[in-house]
Amino acid sequence: MDVLAISLPTINKFSSDYLNGKEELQAFFTYNPFSDHCYQERYDNIIKREFKREELVEYLRAYNLQFNAGEKTFENIETLLDEKSVVVVGGQQAGLLTGPLYTISKIISIICLAKEQEQLLNKPVIPLFWIAGEDHDFLEINHVFVQELNRLKKKSFHDPLAGKKMVSDLIIDKQAMNIWVQDVFHRFGESEHTKELVASLESYINQSESYVDFFSFIVSDLFQSQGLVLMNAADSKVREMESSYFTLLMKKNREITNAVLQTQKELSSLNYSETLDIPSTAMNMFIHIDGERRLLHWNEEKEQAYTEQGNSFSLEELFSKVEQSPQTFSNNVVTRPIMQELLLPTLAFIAGPGEIAYWAELKGAFSSINIEMPPVVPRLTFTLLEREIFSLLEELNVSLDEALDIGVEEKRKLWLYENELNKMEETLLSLSNEYREMHHKYRQLGEEIVPHLQPVFEKNWLRVDQEFNYMKTLMERSAYEKHQHLMNKYERVQLALKPNNAPQERIMNVYYYMNKYGKDLPNRICEKPFKHDGKHKVVLL
Repeated sequence: MDVLAISLPTINKFSSDYLNGKEELQAFFTYNPFSDHCYQERYDNIIKREFKREELVEYLRAYNLQFNAGEKTFENIETLLDEKSVVVVGGQQAGLLTGPLYTISKIISIICLAKEQEQLLNKPVIPLFWIAGEDHDFLEINHVFVQELNRLKKKSFHDPLAGKKMVSDLIIDKQAMNIWVQDVFHRFGESEHTKELVASLESYINQSESYVDFFSFIVSDLFQSQGLVLMNAADSKVREMESSYFTLLMKKNREITNAVLQTQKELSSLNYSETLDIPSTAMNMFIHIDGERRLLHWNEEKEQAYTEQGNSFSLEELFSKVEQSPQTFSNNVVTRPIMQELLLPTLAFIAGPGEIAYWAELKGAFSSINIEMPPVVPRLTFTLLEREIFSLLEELNVSLDEALDIGVEEKRKLWLYENELNKMEETLLSLSNEYREMHHKYRQLGEEIVPHLQPVFEKNWLRVDQEFNYMKTLMERSAYEKHQHLMNKYERVQLALKPNNAPQERIMNVYYYMNKYGKDLPNRICEKPFKHDGKHKVVLL
């Protein structure tokens, strides 16, 4: 398994500029993850703070035990009692079969950076994955893509209660999920690994109550030898640990919101668009009422909290609710990162391109409660390159960089145009122009003799023009079919490296590759020495 490193732009301007070390962006972050002293400086600062380590370890021990975590995971959990220990953390929603490949990329990034910094700092550094179980957007996690005849098809799983509850609270229909998994693997194709993979997934489904459980079983199993620690942000035990912090965030709600809005103005002055959409009244947390989460707002004049659904509370009432039932509250996109920093001794946060952009708006929010933003480290980005696809690139004379950046669809069209369609289109255009002129003369003559039929003559020409276009379409299709073997090669490369004209890791699922190359594929990738240098990693399978 060889690894290549190449330079590719990311999906948004801000993260590209961040990766390229644009100096003016550093003002929006506390640490520069590309500097030599970043992690030592952060470590020295973070161990001065106090954390609820005993409560955290008790929770993590119980949570990971449910999902058959490996021995190394439990060793890491116990290590967190050591006040010298820190974590590398990142998170994602609980996608079906782990969701798009970028979830696996993020987990590998967490594990690799933790290993690297443990050696360099000579201190215990624990890899921890934060599952966003409080998320409500089921449509983001309910599908995988499968390949059919050089095309992608979305295979979705439907849940009638989706959208109304947190993903953690949605109960899996085990029979329906088992059928869905069987169908997905049928479309992946039978291999020597299929039975083992499907059997393990069926076992996880039958032991799971929620989608987060299902996700946790999978991730715990895939990375069992890596010591990865899992944490569900929506767990009631986590809410209990967060209780006093909810109170703090409520007290500081004006400072937090104003800091974010001010930072957005500063970013806008540098021609970066705002990522977070928060009203000036937002308290940046949700209260759960009648099974729905409702965003809390603050009324400055009345000095009370309210929801858009008509609920209102004094701060004292909210404090009382937090103390009695912290499960009633959850964080929004602004307070989730802050809560993570309050709960965990974080050496570094692993961020995707979108997260980098929105964390840039949060430095002032962290400062408003007198804590630092951790180093925001761009996650590793991967493409899994199969040998067959690598050979096709060479055969088609397409560079890997070009295929990953813009795809090969335009190359395919250009080849077909230059070798078939060019001459045909020139001839068709000439004939069409000749007929257009002739028909124009007929229309002129007709309008002189029977002017009231002018609309009929125009309609006749439109019909003729449509026939020319139809003939052109037929000829283009014929030219494509004439070279279909070659066209299929271009399409296979496009589907493998730029599916739906998007990066592979945003579309494809890890089980597609494990079905071909074995269940240990993620672990084998983890063993490679990756640098967090902003370069795109191509893993040759």
